[in-house]
Amino acid sequence: MRSQTFQPRSNLNMLFVAVDVELGAIMTAWLIPCGTFGEMVTEPNSKGRFRFSASMKRDSKDRWSQFRLTAAEHKQRVPPQKGLNT
Repeated sequence: MRSQTFQPRSNLNMLFVAVDVELGAIMTAWLIPCGTFGEMVTEPNSKGRFRFSASMKRDSKDRWSQFRLTAAEHKQRVPPQKGLNT
């Protein structure tokens, strides 16, 4: 995401997902409050973009592990939205 346009907001969560393309299914997800992401993200890369890089391993202790969700947890925490195909 572009660092120049990123504006942390208290009423917004950021959802990052790893998808099994063949199955079309979410394997792992990270649900991060926008403000927390802004506090934890590192410097932008040479193109002025913030990068999100996290481990999908259950026993990983990377900085994003506290926000990692399994597919089942994702379904419980992020309910379908009205008007969206699910």
